[in-house]
Amino acid sequence: MGSGLSVDWFDEKIGQIRNRIQNLSVKWALAAYLLLAFFAAFVCAWFIQQLCISRCNEILYPYGVDVYREQITGNIYYAGTEAVMYLLSERERSELLFLQIFINIIPWILTGCGAVCAAVIFYRKRLRRPCEILKNGAAEMGRKNLDFEISYDSRDEMGQLCRTFEQMRREVVADREELWRRIEDQKEINAAFAHDMRTPLTVLRGYTELLYRYAPEGKISEEKLLSTLKLMSEHLKRLEDYTKTMRQIRSFEEIEPQKLQITLGALRLRVAEIAEPLNAVRDIRILCGDRKDLYGDKKDTEEEILMLDESLFLEVLENLVSNALRYAKSRVEIFLEYKKEMEMLFLYVHDDGPGFDEKERMSVTDPYFRGSRNEAADGSDHFGIGLHICRVIAERHGGVVNAANGMDGGAFVSVSFFCGKS
Repeated sequence: MGSGLSVDWFDEKIGQIRNRIQNLSVKWALAAYLLLAFFAAFVCAWFIQQLCISRCNEILYPYGVDVYREQITGNIYYAGTEAVMYLLSERERSELLFLQIFINIIPWILTGCGAVCAAVIFYRKRLRRPCEILKNGAAEMGRKNLDFEISYDSRDEMGQLCRTFEQMRREVVADREELWRRIEDQKEINAAFAHDMRTPLTVLRGYTELLYRYAPEGKISEEKLLSTLKLMSEHLKRLEDYTKTMRQIRSFEEIEPQKLQITLGALRLRVAEIAEPLNAVRDIRILCGDRKDLYGDKKDTEEEILMLDESLFLEVLENLVSNALRYAKSRVEIFLEYKKEMEMLFLYVHDDGPGFDEKERMSVTDPYFRGSRNEAADGSDHFGIGLHICRVIAERHGGVVNAANGMDGGAFVSVSFFCGKS
């Protein structure tokens, strides 16, 4: 048991030392590699020199001469008479001269080789992998591919460089996602702008046709004429304000309700004013009512004061009516209900069309959702954004959108608005 613990402790210490070496800075790591190389070169040079001296002794020993090497200058000295040198053969003298030169230059040769080997090993161990990682990352970014990750587990300068490169990649990805989000927001704004222009323009066209049809015949009183012109002016003013708002915001999330006081009766009158011209230009009848038409009772009064952004409410109404008219066969019903204890206003729009596909009903408020529902009764195309606009506006106004199928068929959509002061 004691031996096993000792081995584990030794392995742990080796691992700690290895991690410390791995996390050394590049300059200190290079210095360590060079020192180890120079030490190895010194040991090898000393060992080779001893072999050379041994060889010299083998040559001169028969002549009674000992060879030794001075450690300071590196020169070879012979202990004995120098006259013996003349007794050596030419080959022996050449070999001795070569060994003396070799003994002097071998340390420099090994030092140079050690430095080269240290540099190569240092590159392979500390630089090659991070350089390849950075090179491959730069190549991927050059191909406009950001779906990769740069990971190099080291605290040295190369590790810091890799982490900086990875941070840069993430920032580029974040910037690209933000750019795409802005493009999608702008696309949504443009689609919403085009979508929301339809119903107000249809309302104005209805008023125009009403005046064009009945004014020349004198069937419209002066009071009715002035009232109609006033309503048209109000719709044009609202379109102008809406255009200005859409130009200033970058996404629907920036919409902020501007709540003002309005009575429930005045709001019902505004609903009727929108329905009237649409009835004049459509074969489909638009019926406006209240909760007593649904349940036979009426819990709200016309004098109830609401805190409501009328413009946003009318945007939701017009979108719901526009969708209902697109699929209705003959009738669209609009109902309002105000629950005072909850300070919530509910808008209901019901048509007698084909209704919602049950499998897709939960997705009808998604942007650009068109689904597999039957084609519109009037054959018109649509952006698939109307109910999404209603959902965003309702959420900004503290409410929600619910879509269902009516008990007698057709689509039934309810939108709630929080009408409190906060």
